[in-house]
Amino acid sequence: MECALLHHSLPVALGAPMNRKPVVLISDDEPLLVNALSREARRVGLQAVPDTSSDVVDIARAIQPDVIVLDIHQRIDGRDLLAQLKKDPGTAHLKVVILSANEDQFMRHLCLQLGAEDYEVKPFDPTFIRRIARLAAQDRPAHAELPEPEQLDLLH
Repeated sequence: MECALLHHSLPVALGAPMNRKPVVLISDDEPLLVNALSREARRVGLQAVPDTSSDVVDIARAIQPDVIVLDIHQRIDGRDLLAQLKKDPGTAHLKVVILSANEDQFMRHLCLQLGAEDYEVKPFDPTFIRRIARLAAQDRPAHAELPEPEQLDLLH
């Protein structure tokens, strides 16, 4: 599977000041939902990185987002993606919020046990993106070792 980010487009500014907006990686196989969430994220001051490819682990490892919004029903099961994110030393520390159409409390409990910060049921509450923005602002490092958002070359 081709990664949604071109590897040569990820220059890293080591020790650069933390001037960038908080970054949210939005991973869902529904392009309309990803676009809507990205638009809302930008409206509340976040840098949105859309992913409709299920390459969320590789993308997260490359860009180190402040929060990942991960749909549970994708080409690859979102629970498996969450488990991969939490087992990978390069992504285990990242905050993940699960987005799902499934209201099952067992599923919610399972995702929280796997390491998700939260579990949001679709259709989501209008305050969802503001909660993501607050979560993204928590515990941000004083310096970034990340590419600036305009240096990301996304494939769709």
